[in-house]
Amino acid sequence: MHLYQTAARVWLTLAVLSLLLPESERLGVWLPVHLALAGAVSTAISGAMQNFVLALTATEAPPPWLVIGQFALVTMGAGLVAFGRVLEHEVGLAVGGTLFLLGVAVLGWIVLRAWRRALNRRHPLPVAMYAAAVVAVLVGGTLGALIGSGAVHDAETWLGLRQAHMTLNVLGWVSLTIVGTLVTLLPTVLRIRMPSWHGSVTVALLVVGLAAMASGLALRLGQLAAAGAVAYGAGALGAGWLAVKAVRTPRTWPVPVAAKHLLLALTWFVVGTLALAVALLRGLDAFAGFREPYLTVFIGGWALQTLLGAWLYLLPMSRPGHPDERRRQLAAIELGGPLQVIALNGGIALLVLTGAGWAPRAVGALGAGLAVGGGLLALAKAWAYPMMAGAPGLARRHLDVWGA
Repeated sequence: MHLYQTAARVWLTLAVLSLLLPESERLGVWLPVHLALAGAVSTAISGAMQNFVLALTATEAPPPWLVIGQFALVTMGAGLVAFGRVLEHEVGLAVGGTLFLLGVAVLGWIVLRAWRRALNRRHPLPVAMYAAAVVAVLVGGTLGALIGSGAVHDAETWLGLRQAHMTLNVLGWVSLTIVGTLVTLLPTVLRIRMPSWHGSVTVALLVVGLAAMASGLALRLGQLAAAGAVAYGAGALGAGWLAVKAVRTPRTWPVPVAAKHLLLALTWFVVGTLALAVALLRGLDAFAGFREPYLTVFIGGWALQTLLGAWLYLLPMSRPGHPDERRRQLAAIELGGPLQVIALNGGIALLVLTGAGWAPRAVGALGAGLAVGGGLLALAKAWAYPMMAGAPGLARRHLDVWGA
């Protein structure tokens, strides 16, 4: 947990710093997005997926050499892909992509190993979603390597494979993992009993919808892609219903800032999938025009916000120490929480309006500043929370959230 999540925070810090580079050197938004997704999110997923699947199945941890090897493969792979693309070094790009996919394959083996040895098989849905997420990124990464190698020369085919690659990585690898984790993580952060939820239909809609959508995009079959997007959107609504049931469950404690981020991230996911379905129902060309809102909603509002929200709970909870010290750390994270949540989500909303063409670029610049500012505040807390426990500014309302 410590190794993976520390590395993930380093990756996300590098992604923020890369925004300071000239646009030509960071290849537009490619480098920040790659460092955030392939670096921060994928590293965090690699560690968290192992942690959660072992807890859900009540199995022993894999050998340390296997864990370190998986971490090294994913880390080196993401780094080499970044250098290979920026320096236009095709060999480095190919090697990096191969190492990354090998790391993901090892992660998939760890998940299957845990299920085969499970002492507890009461949580098949999250494990199934983890397995589907691994398959999605293996296919998506292979498509990315194919288009990155220059082997595809037809412009229409190249565009279709690129869109399928993006869909499998963001809506498959990232999104299926997050939804599978939120099933147990969200009630835990809210400190409530897990609500009863028939999630098999939701999982089926998400997985089948993703497969149909990616296939339709790759093969340029608009009706298949649209049908997949509608099914996937229905699955997202099922995940949203779980969140609604969790919020409506009676609870003793106020909603912490970590849970607010998780709930708002899931809201962006539902809104984004429904908007994506509408775009694909209008045709494949409309999907290409949906690129800016797609990146803003699914990467900023959904993936990164979930990652930040999860850190603000999981990092203190995984740190050894006295429970009173841990509660003060969690209470310290509440400092500036409303401002942080409003800035991040308000900024994303302004960016979406600009990307959709409904607001001028100046509004988008303001939104980018707000979103980055809110995200930086959350990221700073993810680094500094141990030192914040003794902050003299902790008010009674902050302490009451966690009973400190």
